[in-house]
Amino acid sequence: MKIAVISSRYPSKNNPYNHMFVHMRCVEMKNQGEFVEVFVPGKTLNTYIHEGVTVKVLPSLDIINEIKNYDVSYLHLLNIYPFSKANGWPIYKYLMKNNTPFIMYVHGSEVQKYGARMFEFNYKFTDFLKWFKKDALVIPKMKKFVNQTKNKKNAAFIFPSIWMKDDLETNLNLSLSNKYSIIPNGIDTNLFEFRNNYSNKHKILTLRPLSSKKYAVDIAIEIMQYLPDNFSLDIYGKGHYEKQYKKQIKQLNLEKRISIKNTFIDRKNLNDFFSNYGVFLAPTRMDAQGVSMCEAMASGLLTVSSNNTAIPEFVVNKQSGIVGNNLQDVAKNITTYLKSEKSYKEITEKARSKMEDITIKKTVTKEIVLLKEIASL
Repeated sequence: MKIAVISSRYPSKNNPYNHMFVHMRCVEMKNQGEFVEVFVPGKTLNTYIHEGVTVKVLPSLDIINEIKNYDVSYLHLLNIYPFSKANGWPIYKYLMKNNTPFIMYVHGSEVQKYGARMFEFNYKFTDFLKWFKKDALVIPKMKKFVNQTKNKKNAAFIFPSIWMKDDLETNLNLSLSNKYSIIPNGIDTNLFEFRNNYSNKHKILTLRPLSSKKYAVDIAIEIMQYLPDNFSLDIYGKGHYEKQYKKQIKQLNLEKRISIKNTFIDRKNLNDFFSNYGVFLAPTRMDAQGVSMCEAMASGLLTVSSNNTAIPEFVVNKQSGIVGNNLQDVAKNITTYLKSEKSYKEITEKARSKMEDITIKKTVTKEIVLLKEIASL
């Protein structure tokens, strides 16, 4: 089967984190014997190979001509950029009008109204422009696309969580009926080997972009004031909110216990890096899954997150991790499960077992079955 994966971004040597979750799928599909190539809408022509995957950057109209030669198209965060040559809308229009098999994996931002992320709104002129662009120009187009294709026999939609499916229906004001599948983003449990990290139980890690309040780094900082003084927190990430977070740390007198490392860790080194810590702190304001959280769970860290959006579908409070919105209670639960190595081991082993249920080999196998089914119709 020839699969054309279409995404608005893709990893390269200089940008290894661009939609890494898409790249992981492509590598696994190739490992399972499928022919896969990636297409990225862009202004200029460029072809490169990233870790064995061929990536073609070219205008949307050229991509349309290319995908005619494939058995099925697989959309991942194909964004609509009005008035841009990188605009994915021509591809969506082609799929609406032609009997071309496709599956759309819905990650979130492509179908969410700007108002769904009001925590990012700063009442600047640019914010109002973004709001207009998303809600007045993008969302109506996406609603039209989903409405016109949801009943096609050779089309399907996949979501990482039930919450994400419900959120699409809310944002677009429509119903998919039963025309969808729930398949989480797969976790590489071979890369993220389970280890007992109890000896580092007082060392906490937050690994998040500092470019969006969605990742709730400010909440991670706030939790630290409710933990004993022997706990430390390292925050790894880059972004324009760094100064704001440093100011918050200073205001809470936590400079000696919290440090921000303005860098990312190479994915290949993440498992060894995780072993330096005992707790992974990943609060969130919105998440369709929380891939980095799941990777930490696979690695044996006691993982802590918020009780909202899709998080409860992946972390069961006090069973496979700690979730909650009352920060004092969250801090209390962290200390409770760190009192003995036995309780720490029990909760982290259950987390690992949960991640083995969604190992990338299993999830991609399910995706391939659906892709073949759609391609045959």
